[in-house]
Amino acid sequence: MKRFLLLVCLMSAPAAAVEAPRVRRFDNGLTWIHRTVTHNRIVAAELFLPGGDAVEPADRAGVTRLLSAVWIKGTPTRNALQIAQQMESLGAAFGIDAQEDFVAVGGQVIADNWPQTRELFEDIVFHPTLPADEIEKEREALLNSIRTRHEHIFNVAEERFRRELFGDHAYGRPDEGTEKTVKALSREELVKWHAARLSPRGAVLVTVGPLDAAETEKWVEGLASRWRAEASSAPTVAGPVTYPAQSRAVEEKRNFEQGYVMLGFPGAPVTDARYPKIKLINALLGAGMSSPLFTVVRERAGLAYEVSSFYASRAAGSALVIYAGTDPKNLDLAEKKIHSVVADFVSRKPSEDELNDAKNLLQGHYLMDHQTNSRIAWYLGWWELLGKGLAYDVQYPADIGAVTAEDLHREAQALFARPSVTVRVRNGGR
Repeated sequence: MKRFLLLVCLMSAPAAAVEAPRVRRFDNGLTWIHRTVTHNRIVAAELFLPGGDAVEPADRAGVTRLLSAVWIKGTPTRNALQIAQQMESLGAAFGIDAQEDFVAVGGQVIADNWPQTRELFEDIVFHPTLPADEIEKEREALLNSIRTRHEHIFNVAEERFRRELFGDHAYGRPDEGTEKTVKALSREELVKWHAARLSPRGAVLVTVGPLDAAETEKWVEGLASRWRAEASSAPTVAGPVTYPAQSRAVEEKRNFEQGYVMLGFPGAPVTDARYPKIKLINALLGAGMSSPLFTVVRERAGLAYEVSSFYASRAAGSALVIYAGTDPKNLDLAEKKIHSVVADFVSRKPSEDELNDAKNLLQGHYLMDHQTNSRIAWYLGWWELLGKGLAYDVQYPADIGAVTAEDLHREAQALFARPSVTVRVRNGGR
């Protein structure tokens, strides 16, 4: 009961302190969203640029991650150290968030230092020098991350799962690229990729905080007037996903102390009307220690060290994925038990209590993730960039609340009837 009351309080608190956002769409394609927040002195800014890892050519996989690592390492008037020192002196924290469907540049600062930070923000975004020595440092760090990726059994299973489910689609590739593609990236390719990504067409700039909206709008007007769209043909949206027509199961032989199974079913992209329903299915089936996957497979049967599920929010396609780490001798039993849990889940509607608990979980976590200006800015920009519109920031919890037990049961029956992909990781590698 205490947990429920806490969620109710959190769900009602932001409405009193946050005003409806102001929106302006400029001729160059830039959308500006501003939300005035007065209960703190923090200013957050996020610039979303469409197109991330998923629009990279296959032979340049990893270019977005390498660019994002070196983007803030120099401008014509500041080197990497000077940028870091100025951020520290302003109390500002800015970074690059590279994902499959977008790149976001942003961060936050106290309101008194926003004018100076705004100038630094523009300099970093529009004038990176991409120094050759910094590229080599970040390239080595990225290569080290790629080389150590397979030290974790989850990564081995997930990488193979994505390749089997998404095939030649960019979602089927590792986000960081491969050693071969990252080693081959030149500084000239990073410069071209920065120019291709940094277009106002489809870009979304979000400001949140105790700012004078009219004065901030003048700054954005000036920025938009200087930022012209180049005649670039670089893609900004990943193509549609083609899923396997038949279920398939594959095995990876690796030297791990445990076995691992990962199985998944094609799910809807984040823009699809089914998205809230599948989020609820994931919450009901595999989220937390009270979920049937956890209680049946781990607690009662003792067949797994860990067992859970996830449903990634992607623009072009996704999957509901179940995974479990087991003693190698229990791998097949654990997989059978997972299938029995799924079959039981599909065979019946959830009770009203079960459904309400899942709704409270999703709505509560979503609203708790809006407690900072930075996260408010992130969600507004993310929904707008994906085409759902900034209003979906409010509509999403309502859509979760509107799902009925009948809706969820029908969606679960359809979801788990689709051809699945199963990856088993067994001991046996060299």
